Amino acid sequence: MKSLPIKPVKTRSIPEAIIHELISLIDSGHIPRGSKLPPERELAKNLNVSRPSLRVAIRSLCLLGILENRQGDGTYLSNFEQGPIEPLSIMLSVKKGTLFNIFEARECIENTAASYAAIRRDEGDLNEMQRALDLMQVTFNDPEKYVNHCLDFHKAVVLSTKNPVLIDLADKIYKLLEETHDNNHKYPSELYRETTIQQHVTIFENIKIGDSGKALEAMAEHMRHMKDRLMQRKVRKAINPSE
Repeated sequence: MKSLPIKPVKTRSIPEAIIHELISLIDSGHIPRGSKLPPERELAKNLNVSRPSLRVAIRSLCLLGILENRQGDGTYLSNFEQGPIEPLSIMLSVKKGTLFNIFEARECIENTAASYAAIRRDEGDLNEMQRALDLMQVTFNDPEKYVNHCLDFHKAVVLSTKNPVLIDLADKIYKLLEETHDNNHKYPSELYRETTIQQHVTIFENIKIGDSGKALEAMAEHMRHMKDRLMQRKVRKAINPSE
């Protein structure tokens, strides 16, 4: 790849400064869509930043779908179709806030999604939701797999809205939640799984019969239940940080 007109990053918030410089290179056309970025070591040297700071910036751009990290092949600029990239949206991703901030955003998106899903879902959407529910039942005694299939159900609900903006926002929220999950995350108890699987069934049944109001109510109840669990974990962690 030809040499890029990179300016060394001056001190402020280093990851933010790196992002601004990379966005400038993208918007000016120096990094074409679909092209590969220089190797990490070379890019960090040209920007005059540490490799860990560069990784934070690149991860944030990957979360937003601007860059994509191809395992074993490097980092590429996505083939997105849009005008100049808005730096504020990038900064909001970098300063993504607490798990509760992100969860509240998820709550707003998914409650609305359930309502639209009841109106717009088709047979294929219902099949995907049913498949996720079936797998939740099958993996009930494996909490890690159960949680993954639970998320598959939520993704199927969002996809059934047929709203590309809503789908894109939800996808970013899921990625941010994954990024902010603490290393000591405890998988849900059997009692919690019993409650939530029934909540998912209720959401599904109301979407299936096309009752948008009841679907929204059912999703809102499920989200409140999940938020209560987050709060309980926060309290327990404050009392016993090693938990």
